[in-house]
Amino acid sequence: MIVLLPLLLAFSFASPTTPTIAELNELLDSLRETHAPDSRIELWDVQVHAAQGALQVRGNLSSQKTFDAVQQALEKQYPGVVNQLVLLPEKETGTIVNALVNNSVIHLRREPSSTKELVTQVLLGTPVRILKTERGKSLIQVPDGYIGWVNTAEVQRVNQQELTAYKESEKVIYTVQAGRSYSDPDVESLPVSDLVIGNIVCKVSQQAGFTQVLYPDGRRGWVESRELVSADAIFHQTTVQDSLVQTALKFHGIPYLWGGTSSKNIDCSGLICNVYFMNGMLLPRDANMQAMIGRELTTDFVSDALEPGDLLFFGRKASAEAEEKVTHVAMYIGGGEYIHSAGYRERVSINSMDSTQPNFIESYPAMFVRAVRIVGEPYEGFRPTAENAFYNEIIRSGE
Repeated sequence: MIVLLPLLLAFSFASPTTPTIAELNELLDSLRETHAPDSRIELWDVQVHAAQGALQVRGNLSSQKTFDAVQQALEKQYPGVVNQLVLLPEKETGTIVNALVNNSVIHLRREPSSTKELVTQVLLGTPVRILKTERGKSLIQVPDGYIGWVNTAEVQRVNQQELTAYKESEKVIYTVQAGRSYSDPDVESLPVSDLVIGNIVCKVSQQAGFTQVLYPDGRRGWVESRELVSADAIFHQTTVQDSLVQTALKFHGIPYLWGGTSSKNIDCSGLICNVYFMNGMLLPRDANMQAMIGRELTTDFVSDALEPGDLLFFGRKASAEAEEKVTHVAMYIGGGEYIHSAGYRERVSINSMDSTQPNFIESYPAMFVRAVRIVGEPYEGFRPTAENAFYNEIIRSGE
């Protein structure tokens, strides 16, 4: 017994202890901060429960990497805790994409209610991932990583065979600020739906200046051919300055809307995302995300050395008292001017960096954080659209 006592004591100290709820929550908070710090792009729905004399961890996660990290940490530190976490979606289709957007524009909200905060919009034909569905609402993830709730009827579920058929179909993209598709090749016929710049549909046939298109849910409509461009021209084009400016100007006058990314209503970073998407590049969704990519050019509010397509960020510079805070983004278009969507005039407008010009905004120099260049810079934090995991699932081999 004298010999066994040290061994028993050593074993008791080496055995994992049963955590308190506070200790378990502390571990989970640490895991969230490390593996899922940004709720905009990763779901962390995790709770601790006490049941039948044991602690349980329940909830949902959207990332395999995060799911594995939590599982390993619990097994290592608190193996007595019952892990009931679910990795979404529960029924895998074999691909990251399991649905397509079926309306010209759909709204992603923070919670499953049409009265809750609008976090972003997504356009017709966009490949998405349904994470879960409940009571007529679906939680989805979109190509830029954003997660939000939509009306289930606005997304068309696709199985592997249907996704393959969509991928191999010839696709076209709508290039006009706003318009319609029609039931016949005639603008006087019954409209099928509205369309906005960036909408993706499949091409069926052509007739008398019109193109027949196919929607994800099987609807068909006729669109004036001059308003469409082959998806090849968008997905695989080289992003150039002049094209960025031409695209941006199409949005001039569009009303401002927090969370908007379409030519119906749009916010500052939504404008930048849409302009770059139509020029073959997928950028992060929000201004503070966009401020972390590309190459910094200057922290002074001057047009020297700026080129069209460069991004201008506003907010608050870092100081000894406070961290940097980026709240707004604009795109330089040349001649000392930039285009942006802001509450300044509640619409997309063009303003000048020259204080002698009537469209100069007096408050902007003090709010300026930095200018950044995307065009021609290494792909760090942004990629060509064709290299995005979601879009790669719908771009056909010949595109």
